[in-house]
Amino acid sequence: MSDLVKDFGAMLREKRKAAGYSQEGFAAYVGIERGNYGKMERGTVNIKLETLYRLANALNCEFSEILPARTKHITNLD
Repeated sequence: MSDLVKDFGAMLREKRKAAGYSQEGFAAYVGIERGNYGKMERGTVNIKLETLYRLANALNCEFSEILPARTKHITNLD
């Protein structure tokens, strides 16, 4: 997977731990199978926009708190 997806997973893990959730407990709270949630944190799976909203709402945070900085992952549009 791309560095962007891996960086997202690392930021998600950090935010979840700071909120005091275990991986299993948070996955259950958000309604995501624990194995699939683990893949998100390891950066081995891309997620849907709806899932991003669920994660941010469950963590009571803005997207910017779990998404890597745009300037770190600049995409060439040419």
